[in-house]
Amino acid sequence: MLCLVGGQGAGKSTFFRLLAVRDEWFSDDLRKLDDDNVYRKLQGHWIIEMSEMMATANAKSIEEIKSFLSRQKEVYKIPYETHPADRPRQCVFGGTSNALDFLPLDRSGNRRFIPVMVYPEQAEVHILEDEAASRAYIEQMWAEAMEIYRSGRFKLAFSPTMQRYLKEHQRDFMPEDTKAGMIQAYLDKYTGNMVCSKQLYKEALNHAFDEPKQWEIREINEIMNQCITGWRYFPNPRMFSEYGRQKGWERENPAMDSGNPSEKTMDGFVEVTEQMELPF
Repeated sequence: MLCLVGGQGAGKSTFFRLLAVRDEWFSDDLRKLDDDNVYRKLQGHWIIEMSEMMATANAKSIEEIKSFLSRQKEVYKIPYETHPADRPRQCVFGGTSNALDFLPLDRSGNRRFIPVMVYPEQAEVHILEDEAASRAYIEQMWAEAMEIYRSGRFKLAFSPTMQRYLKEHQRDFMPEDTKAGMIQAYLDKYTGNMVCSKQLYKEALNHAFDEPKQWEIREINEIMNQCITGWRYFPNPRMFSEYGRQKGWERENPAMDSGNPSEKTMDGFVEVTEQMELPF
């Protein structure tokens, strides 16, 4: 879903309304997805705006929004009909938000949402100043889009390069990930070549005397696998002097003088782990 982000008066809602060509083909009346009449509100409209829905959503409703956007049809019963029927969708959705951090904190990515910043001060003609000119411009845009469609020279999927860029771009519109920042700061100063989740919980997140719960371990794993670069996960447990045998992560490019995945002591010696002991 394309999401326009910017201050009030930027013309975000007006853009989607004009994009629908006719005002009756546009709707901004979709407020609650659990409304019994939500499916009826989709009928007869081409473009439907979700205004500030993402910014006020909680974790549960975010998943509902994702599921709602992914569906290609609705199954419901029209009044006075006997049975429900499959009804393919004939509309698309657009989001608008005044808040910059409107996307949920999703470390695996918010691939269903494409945020675009709106800079009305850079426009040659503001969309709100001359509606007739704006409509003519958008109609010309539709004509050119139709020409591209008829030529067949288009793809409806982003290239791998664009997908990687979009994933980084989406992070600019998510709330600050404070735990990922703490772990990154710890790893930037850390001199060893491997870490485990329990170590990060106690040393990076400052829980020296607490034991991590399972959901906290999963959160650390998600941060390391999705947000931290330069570290590679290893599934086979290794020995950590203070934390026992643990799965964890190792540097992708360890220093040439480290010699092994163990940590150097303060005096420069390398601790020999159980796996590295000589067989005699």
